[in-house]
Amino acid sequence: MANLLKIVFLGLVGFGLLVYFTAEKPKQVVANDNVLNIIKYDSLPAKFELVGKDNEIKKESLFEKNKKYLIIVGNHDSLAVVKDLPKLYKIETPYIMVANISAAPWFVKKMFIPGKLEELNEGTNIPMIFDMDGSMVNALKVTDNSKTKFFAYILTEVGTISKIYEGTVKEGALDGTMNKEEIKNTLKPLYELLQKQ
Repeated sequence: MANLLKIVFLGLVGFGLLVYFTAEKPKQVVANDNVLNIIKYDSLPAKFELVGKDNEIKKESLFEKNKKYLIIVGNHDSLAVVKDLPKLYKIETPYIMVANISAAPWFVKKMFIPGKLEELNEGTNIPMIFDMDGSMVNALKVTDNSKTKFFAYILTEVGTISKIYEGTVKEGALDGTMNKEEIKNTLKPLYELLQKQ
């Protein structure tokens, strides 16, 4: 009887090993990059601090439900260029800028950045989120803090947010290293994409 149990046991082990080593490996499914990067409206922070405003505002008053928005995340140099988008091109979609400053030291965020961002956003009516703790940047899955890069997202009427464009500006754009024609050429691909949305 013991020999019979050993044979059955060894047979099962052998069969299991045979199946394991001869089975075809599962194929990896590669999803479209936009599908991987789709974010939901509900994952955005509940409140925002806006540049030039004293009190936090609720998400619903900045991003109304069932409405389409363009969200642009950038740093000082890139925001200095992106803020001119409605001056250079006719943009129908309302948009919001996000200041990607969460990586800056705490005292810099408190003492220097607010004034610089107010100065940067002066003369525009574009809301700019002061993303001090990085909650908006984290919700949008932005991992690049380069001061010359900007990232454009579309928030659709159904509440999905997807990245549509990633652009770069010249270093020192905040200090005027780019002329009007260079700024226009930098923003043109984003404008053309928005026309197709």
